[in-house]
Amino acid sequence: MKTKSLISLFLLLNTAFLFAQSPDTSQVKVSTKTLKAVEILGRRSTFVNSIDRKIYNVGEDLMSKTGSVSELLQNVPSVQVDLEGNISLRGSSDVMVLINGKPSALMGANRAAVLQQMPANTIEKIEVITNPSAKYKPDGTSGIINIVLKKNKTLGFNGSVTLNAGNDNRYNGNIMLNYNPGKLNLFASYSLRQDDRLRYGDTYRKRTDLITDSLSYYKLHSTDHSRPISHILQAGVEYKLDDHTRIGTSGSFNYRDMIRRAVDTNSFMDSEETVTRKYDRSWRDPEYEKDLEFNAFLQHTFSKEGHELNFDFTSSRSMEQEDNHFTNTYYIPVGNSTYDNTLIKQGGDESQFTAEYINPISEDISFEAGYILESRTADMDFYGEKLISNVWEADVEKTNRFKFNEQIHVLYSTYSQQIGDFGFLAGLRAEEALVNTDQVTINVKNHNQYFRLYPSIHTSYKLSENHELQFNYSHRIRRPEGDEMNPFPEYRDPYNLRIGNPGLKPADIHSIEFGYQYKKNNTTFLTTAYYRSTYNGFTEITRFINDSIKLSTSENLAKSSSAGLEVILSTKFGNFATMNLGTNAFYQTIDASSLGYSSNKSTVSWSANMSTGLNLTKSTVMQITSSYSALRLTPQGQQLPTFVLNTGLKQELFNRKATVLLTVSDLFNSMKGRSIIDIPELYESSVRSRSARMIYLGFTYTFGNEKKEKENVIKFDNQL
Repeated sequence: MKTKSLISLFLLLNTAFLFAQSPDTSQVKVSTKTLKAVEILGRRSTFVNSIDRKIYNVGEDLMSKTGSVSELLQNVPSVQVDLEGNISLRGSSDVMVLINGKPSALMGANRAAVLQQMPANTIEKIEVITNPSAKYKPDGTSGIINIVLKKNKTLGFNGSVTLNAGNDNRYNGNIMLNYNPGKLNLFASYSLRQDDRLRYGDTYRKRTDLITDSLSYYKLHSTDHSRPISHILQAGVEYKLDDHTRIGTSGSFNYRDMIRRAVDTNSFMDSEETVTRKYDRSWRDPEYEKDLEFNAFLQHTFSKEGHELNFDFTSSRSMEQEDNHFTNTYYIPVGNSTYDNTLIKQGGDESQFTAEYINPISEDISFEAGYILESRTADMDFYGEKLISNVWEADVEKTNRFKFNEQIHVLYSTYSQQIGDFGFLAGLRAEEALVNTDQVTINVKNHNQYFRLYPSIHTSYKLSENHELQFNYSHRIRRPEGDEMNPFPEYRDPYNLRIGNPGLKPADIHSIEFGYQYKKNNTTFLTTAYYRSTYNGFTEITRFINDSIKLSTSENLAKSSSAGLEVILSTKFGNFATMNLGTNAFYQTIDASSLGYSSNKSTVSWSANMSTGLNLTKSTVMQITSSYSALRLTPQGQQLPTFVLNTGLKQELFNRKATVLLTVSDLFNSMKGRSIIDIPELYESSVRSRSARMIYLGFTYTFGNEKKEKENVIKFDNQL
């Protein structure tokens, strides 16, 4: 569809919203709006539920003082984090992660590694949006996790310093500074984190030749060790031009590097499980990643509260490099060692321009509209070489270059209204996407252009002061990433290859939720039933090229569906204890007929998170958190259960200016990743584990001359 058609559709939508019937002003009622979450200064509730999101204020979580964001997310209900830091929400690993409500270079292809390095004490709150409104990017099968960074706007000069030391020579620290004399607000932070990552892996494989019915076996034992160090620098300035106009700019720089050393011991066996081939593949990889991001905004407010015009521009650049050096040492049969190298350079640019208009037409009606332009490029350059007769020669099978470009034009509009005890938020998002890929090495180019509408509706109805019902629907999409479309394999292990699929189609997701909330005093109980239907969903498929080489790639499923029940309880037992409990049980059905499987697969799975805080004294707090994920279904097998338990102790000193903390992550050393593939030609079980529990001792000190603004008695949290 042409841009002119997009604009016509947008104007038609706006006209319909603006001419919506206004409420009868002759009858004045006390408003019980539920479209905004109100935050009172002081100690905030750990959990706040609003019409379109769940907000977790993580400041009281002890892991927010010494741990990483990855560890902090383990305590958020319905969120699971695996051994490598990959995130799942309600059983789906396809979740979009935003920072301060916007896409970020940090949350790109290596977001799991970044979240494991990003300090948790820079986080103010985490928002879980399982059915985003039309205002937000519709990507992600299970929704959005929005990480909101701390930004101190208190008058005066203030800041904090945090130092943490852990076992295995781990340490991290952070300094945050803020200066606000009035119209000007300056802020900056620097974080350093030195980690130690030791991973073990064991794989057992039995392959059946479907033609000859013969058996063969394979075992792999791997050890992988690295000591990543990361630096994150953030700084910004905001200035109030007058009572109605603010401008600001900020930037961030992330640098992470490490040297990974790994050894894979490969054993191939015949039908009698006698070893016929055995060799070690040693791997040394100095690698680094750089992310640079810039943001600028202008906000103009009108005389009516909440009436705003906002412009925002974000631009980022990422660059990473892996310099892989491999040595193959042969034991059975004995042979000369061989050597090969792979240099991988990946980079890309992202930018987003947003113009939005917000108008609270009346006390109970609000209208919002905006335009967004997103642009994303990626350049993946792989160079392989092998040593032949003491001469390094280019390896044409491993050398390739792949380019990816995506541009999306967005128009959206939302309309919210409160009618007595009933409230709703309705929206429509129109997107025109242009995607170009270029496999430079073999001169294969692909172009895809598509236009889609993404409607959303959120409703709430207050049965009484303490009881509320909610219903919502959204249409979302899962777009292929650049590396998922590159048809060349990556050769870390020549017997276990992964290859992209240039024919991947975007997946469409339709999601419906119905919820009930009970809230009284310090107790909130929320239960949500949900249903999610996915068409052309992505899944990983394993095949064999020959007797030895296993190939993994992504394919589109015909369809899949998931229905579940989520229960969240947040309560306080006097002044002694607090408890947050979240459980999620879901039923999943997979239709893999498009992949050659004749019957559907289905299973029931569940997960649970619990966090308990005990106030031992007025200044001493103990916390215990745990997370459990039951068995989960995959198209060709299953993922086995996982469990982790963390604990910590916090002691406040010097009138709460200083804090001493002791935390232990994975107390029972139980965090393991286990999976099974079980299809007619292959049975494979894999177990991956990490080094023992992590212990940190930390110290935090806050300083500065803080002056409270009189008008800041109540703050309204109505933006993402």
